[in-house]
Amino acid sequence: MPNAETDPVGFWREIERLKSASDVIHHEGTVSHLVARYRASEDFQRLADSTRASYEVSLGRFEKSEAWGPLRVRDLTPAGVLAARDALKTTPHMANQMLAVGRTVWDWAIPLAMADSNPFDKVRDLEVADRGHVPWPRWVFQRVLEHAPEDLRRLAVLGRMTCQRESDLIRMSPAQRDRNGIWCRPKKTKKRRRSFFIPLSTTDALELDRWAETPLRFENSRWKAPIERYNSELYIYSPRGKPYTPDSLRARWGRWLVGTASGKVLCRHWKAWLAEQVTRYEWDIDPEDARGPTIHGLRGTGILARQADRYDVEQIANDVGMSTQMVEHYMRFKDQMEVADRGRLRVVKGTGP
Repeated sequence: MPNAETDPVGFWREIERLKSASDVIHHEGTVSHLVARYRASEDFQRLADSTRASYEVSLGRFEKSEAWGPLRVRDLTPAGVLAARDALKTTPHMANQMLAVGRTVWDWAIPLAMADSNPFDKVRDLEVADRGHVPWPRWVFQRVLEHAPEDLRRLAVLGRMTCQRESDLIRMSPAQRDRNGIWCRPKKTKKRRRSFFIPLSTTDALELDRWAETPLRFENSRWKAPIERYNSELYIYSPRGKPYTPDSLRARWGRWLVGTASGKVLCRHWKAWLAEQVTRYEWDIDPEDARGPTIHGLRGTGILARQADRYDVEQIANDVGMSTQMVEHYMRFKDQMEVADRGRLRVVKGTGP
């Protein structure tokens, strides 16, 4: 299966191929029948479009497999799941996705008396490269504040204070401000959850109020002078004053990293710092992290900042709308990140931020 990030065209082509494959006869009690029932369920239909498309890859495998499709649901064993996982060892992320989807479908089936137990629960995920996106150390955050364009500076601050995804940061607005925080209904999980309130520090809340009244200033070597843009409906917007999309925001961030002197210096220092972390702690690094700090890394940055302010895991999870497991996933960098910041000048002597 093509990688959705590195080969999106191939990924969606394969999804369409699975959808258009020959019809399957769904005999009651079989895996293919279970998949058809789950696909028609409200639980599946209220997932985000991108999540359903991702699930379809594994659902299609379950449904159309000669070994699994006609198999009785109750006859699927952990040994059978293990064999399916190992058959996908060359694509470990896809193998783990298959296990996650299987756990979800069988958990859904048990209360409906379509399955007695969940054979996927007994099979562990494969070890894969760390794809959590490395949080930004303090020196990276500070360098962005000192050298990045103003809209990207706002992005860094907003990402750290709210711990949300790019798709949510670009939609945050003064209309969602309330008391000492801001309301957020994450786009990725919008179909199954309501808005939740993210409490902010007084400093951060006042900063948002300042943004609501202050135009963004943009500079470009092709322009005779800097220009100001103002969009009263958003905190972050493009040099045209228009909303960003997740793709256009990532492109804007990427162009600054690789197309400006300040961005190139940051990437060079980041790669040197990351190489030391990999050597010292044996981190498994996603290729995207290796290129430079990611916007997604701000989620972990914000979580570590809240932890440093003595919030516990449960409080952080409640405040930023994550599960405690996800908060702990990001907090695994905590001790190593503190050491990294103390030793910053040993990585690039005399050139730290």
